This record gives sequence, C-alpha cells and structure tokens, in this order.
Amino acid sequence: MFRNVRTTPRRFDFRSRHLPELDEEWQARKSRVEHEVSASSDRDGNRREIRFRSPRKAASGQRTEQRQQQIAGARWSMLRAALIASVLIWLAWKGIQWVEQSDFSRVLKWMENA
Repeated sequence: MFRNVRTTPRRFDFRSRHLPELDEEWQARKSRVEHEVSASSDRDGNRREIRFRSPRKAASGQRTEQRQQQIAGARWSMLRAALIASVLIWLAWKGIQWVEQSDFSRVLKWMENA
C-alpha cells in the first residue's frame, strides 16, 4: 500500500565468517606466516633458541640498594604506626579515667528539669 516504486529497498546481506570466502589480504598474510614457520622449522629442527639476559653487576647492586631502602622504609612505617597506636591507646585510657572521675549529676539534673 505504501510502496516506494522510485527507489529500491535496502537489503540485508549476511556474510558468515565460517564460509570459505575470506579476505585476500588475510589469505596472503596467513600463507606468508605459514611459509616462515615451515622455513624456520626446516632450518632449526622445530627449535627456538631461548636467551636469558646476563645479570649486570650495576643493575644487581642497584636492586639490592633499592631492596635495602624498601626494608628501611617499612621499618620506619611500622615504628610510626606503633607510636600512633600507643598514643591513641593512652588518650583513650586518660579519657576513661576522666569520665570515671567527673560528676555528671548536674547535667542529669538539668535534663530532668528540662
């Protein structure tokens, strides 16, 4: 009833990735990689060499120095935390003593009369 005759309608085109029609660039890249792998496996006998970096004396000394600094920093932070905790515990104990020695009867009487 409301058909537009002048323009063609849009159509849905679904391309599945499971179909054999793949991108040419991808096919070329895949064949190049397969060729490199087969060439290297023929030459090396399916082995890849593993290299380890030799430890440098300067880097090794620097690492131990950094580790010593980390340990010293951790010690200072533990001492600081212990000092802060002891001060807070002492203040809490003094506060409890003050509450036990204070006379709150005037405050309570005022609240009764209010």
